[in-house]
Amino acid sequence: MKRALLVLAAALAFGTAGAAAAQEHDHAAHADHGGHGQDHAAHGDHAAQGEDHSDHAHDAAHFATARHAEHTLRDTIADLQAGTPDYDTMVPELADAVRTQSAAMTPALASLGELQTLEHIAEPAVGSHQFRATFASGQVLTWSIAINDENKIRGLLIQ
Repeated sequence: MKRALLVLAAALAFGTAGAAAAQEHDHAAHADHGGHGQDHAAHGDHAAQGEDHSDHAHDAAHFATARHAEHTLRDTIADLQAGTPDYDTMVPELADAVRTQSAAMTPALASLGELQTLEHIAEPAVGSHQFRATFASGQVLTWSIAINDENKIRGLLIQ
């Protein structure tokens, strides 16, 4: 399993972001993040107020935030584990790399079990974030994700 994850890491482009200074934005209880095992109520409750995430206007600085990166990474991990990557959320080069490796990657990621915790540990550059991910299997991996100013994942690294 570890070998498959390292192959993925070697094949994906990961660089620095071109976004402006980051600003926090509350993604709290958006419907598409409800099943991630995190208590979003602590971040605010837009869903209870009838707020729809798709109606938010976001700029490049928003896409560079750690909070946005966390939500994007949670969705990406779940999609990869299910064998249904959302290629539309990725730059073409990354989508091609994931397509090429998905046959080996999906079983390896699925064997980790459900994501238990995702802890932000570093921001090596604006728009690039590192997270410590702990899975039901007990495996702990470091995931890095970079999101460009058009809200596309341009880098994904698993260590």
